[in-house]
Amino acid sequence: MKHFASTTMLLLFTIITATGFSQLANSNPKPKLFAAYPETIDCSVSELARIFTVAQGQQANVSFAGSFAFNGTVSSNLVKFSNLQSMVIKSPAFSNAIFHVSRRTNSDNSIVYVGRIINDAFGDGYELKRNAAGNYHLQKIETERVMPDCNQQ
Repeated sequence: MKHFASTTMLLLFTIITATGFSQLANSNPKPKLFAAYPETIDCSVSELARIFTVAQGQQANVSFAGSFAFNGTVSSNLVKFSNLQSMVIKSPAFSNAIFHVSRRTNSDNSIVYVGRIINDAFGDGYELKRNAAGNYHLQKIETERVMPDCNQQ
């Protein structure tokens, strides 16, 4: 009887594992929204600073290096603390993708920007990064790896 129970449990775990892997293999990847754009796009500090002057409800036009521009409506522009301001721009040109960007002022009055451009219906996006020289760029990311969809069946 012990062998029957062990064999049954082993068979059950094998079926569960095989089912899990088959679901991963059959999952449909999300389409790419930014497939036509480069992996890295330079972004000037002055352009980042300028967008924080746009009020909620107004149009924001953010121009990055090359031909990439993110234009849309500011849906949120909040000063959370005296040293932290965050805003969200929603762009109909990119299927209502959002550009969430924050500006933090450090104690030495240096300013740091962080942000992402994402759309949960697509599998790619951009993350705002700063290099060692202090220059900013958008780096393409696979959003399914960064933010897995918890609602997938």
